[in-house]
Amino acid sequence: MDGNGAGLRSCQNCKQEFRIEPEDFDFYEKIKVPPPTWCPQCRMIRRFAFTNIWNLYKRSCDKCGKNIISIYSPDKPVIVYCQPCWWADDWDGTEYGLDYDPSRPFFEQVQELSAKAPRSALESAYLTLKNTEYANALGHSKNCYLIFWADYCENAFYSSFLNGLKDSLDCYRMKDSELCYEDVGCNKCYRTFFSEECDACNDVWFSRNCTGCTNCFGCVNLRNKNYYIWNEQYTKGEYFKKLFRS
Repeated sequence: MDGNGAGLRSCQNCKQEFRIEPEDFDFYEKIKVPPPTWCPQCRMIRRFAFTNIWNLYKRSCDKCGKNIISIYSPDKPVIVYCQPCWWADDWDGTEYGLDYDPSRPFFEQVQELSAKAPRSALESAYLTLKNTEYANALGHSKNCYLIFWADYCENAFYSSFLNGLKDSLDCYRMKDSELCYEDVGCNKCYRTFFSEECDACNDVWFSRNCTGCTNCFGCVNLRNKNYYIWNEQYTKGEYFKKLFRS
């Protein structure tokens, strides 16, 4: 550590070393805050603790009074506008601005500004949504329910981190897939179920890390294979007979 406090430090949370550069220390001095005692990773995790994406509540819009769905619970002492009100042109966001006072603590002033400025009830591109009220952090979607961090989805339910998912539910990290259930990290898949990290697969069940596969059950690490069960090759007739035997 050099004379102005910059250098390697030990995170008080995870005990890993992290570096504070001299220019970072100069910035902390400028805004009158102490240097961090937690590493960047732990600080990021702590910030995420104050971020709500998945929990939705019923409350009233503080501008028009309508009942709305919001990421802020009704007991939170914040001003919340429904999305049409928040994006409207009949109010000026600058009227809530505060002049920075260098003689006062920085974060005390941030807290005052946060309590005074209206917040959007949801973080979605609401003009691009249709019949998708119970969702957040998404856009260009239709007939979806409880999906989050998503775009270009249709008839998707109970899922997160999506792009182009259709007619599917209980999925996570999916892209350009259709008729899927309980999948994680799949791309361009059709009728895949209980599978993970699969690409361009059709009619695949309980599989992982398969690419270009069709009619596979309980397989891992296969490429461009058809009619496999537990990574063992079968004929088409044998596959369906074994899979659907009584």
